[in-house]
Amino acid sequence: MEIKVYYNDTDAGGVVYYANYLRYFEIARTEYVSEKGVSIFDYHTRGIVFTVIKVEIEYRSPARYGDILAVSTKVEDVSGASFELSHIIRNKIDKRLIVEGRTRLACINDKGRPMRLPDNLKEILENEKGVYEQDS
Repeated sequence: MEIKVYYNDTDAGGVVYYANYLRYFEIARTEYVSEKGVSIFDYHTRGIVFTVIKVEIEYRSPARYGDILAVSTKVEDVSGASFELSHIIRNKIDKRLIVEGRTRLACINDKGRPMRLPDNLKEILENEKGVYEQDS
């Protein structure tokens, strides 16, 4: 998927503010599961919530105002109650590596208690494991 860097994404130097990459990861993972036929909203209305429990991120080079970023996502791991996705963000034009990262999400109920991943979601994630979604 693609993300355009807007002025409000940057710091005073015109470089993407570091925390915005976490937002880009969230957009990418929401789109990723949506493209697989999974509606996070539908789970939420049924009292099933996915919460971030761990993030790792490595900044490789700066992205700047006006850049178009290509985000690739893949499933790294699936367990009974959580899953991990990895992301690679590159500059779409020159292919320069900007950021690499991983996010682990746990499945919880609407009372904040851990619960098992829904079977259909677990199956979808297992089938996608290890394959990067191609960036645009």
